[in-house]
Amino acid sequence: MEIVRVSNLQKAYGDNKVLRGIDFKAEAGEIIGVIGKNGAGKSTFLEILMTLKPYDDGNVLIFDKELQALSTSQLEHVRKDISAVLQPTQFYKTLKVVELLKLFKAYYKSPIDIEQIITDFKLEPHRKKYFDKLSGGWKQIVSLAIAFLSEPKMLILDEPTTGLDPHMRNMLWIYISEYNGRTGSTVILTTHNMDEVELYCDKVMLLNEGVNEVFDTTEAILSTGYKSINEFYLSKVSI
Repeated sequence: MEIVRVSNLQKAYGDNKVLRGIDFKAEAGEIIGVIGKNGAGKSTFLEILMTLKPYDDGNVLIFDKELQALSTSQLEHVRKDISAVLQPTQFYKTLKVVELLKLFKAYYKSPIDIEQIITDFKLEPHRKKYFDKLSGGWKQIVSLAIAFLSEPKMLILDEPTTGLDPHMRNMLWIYISEYNGRTGSTVILTTHNMDEVELYCDKVMLLNEGVNEVFDTTEAILSTGYKSINEFYLSKVSI
């Protein structure tokens, strides 16, 4: 099942052409890594997929609906099936973890049991801690748990493991992979960690100066002679 189809996507800020004809497709159940240097257009691309930012030209179909053809109420309906974890993580500083989960459960009208979420994400030792007092890693874990409450068909992650130690990175990826496998949801993420792309992503899109220079499976990329996705990345991106 096709979740996203993007054709000739273009976006500029004044004279600065950030996206210059992007083609992209995501199927249900895929984990897709979007890579490229800072300023390559990754965040703008994700913001368009989240329906947060308009685009200048091209077509963006999400759940088989062209975004620019939708009314405000129709866009809201599409957004109900999309969740995101962005950088930097910010939530209400005066709320405890369990209070945040209850708040978002009510907002999403989620049938998911809060206690099950706390168990699944190993949040019991942190349930009564204020979100602002958590480490960066646990903030990301809580943010991911909140994103899962809406049972999204598409989960968007913007550099989800930046600044995390290896243990917390591994925990985060366990949760992402388990959710993806259990629900068949689509995960689209940006990252500068090429090892994560190689280990966990089904496909890779390399953005270079606003163009998707490569969009292929990790297996296909490595079959062309690259020893790793990191070697592939460095060979394509100029210093």
